Amino acid sequence: MLALTPTAAEVVESIVSNEELPETAGLRITSEENPAGSNSEGPLRDLRLAVVEEPESGDELIEGAQIYVEPGETAELLEDKVLDADVSGSEVRFSLLQQASPDSG
Repeated sequence: MLALTPTAAEVVESIVSNEELPETAGLRITSEENPAGSNSEGPLRDLRLAVVEEPESGDELIEGAQIYVEPGETAELLEDKVLDADVSGSEVRFSLLQQASPDSG
């Protein structure tokens, strides 16, 4: 399941804690196939982030953060990843890192 760095968790919390949003608001991660990115390994998937008022039916809820992951290919793509965030002024750049394998330590 997708994990978060402490920085990413803080950024998500600051985004969804807007007083105009309900308590169920979260950051939803979806994906779509990018046919232009086709290569020998198959088509690439573009990730999309959106602030939503509540999760959709079937979404995976990430423990410890208000992040909702679209089921299916998106959840599979993110199951061994870590979401990180780099904050520079008022800009946030999210990135995905590979989770350390349990037998690597």
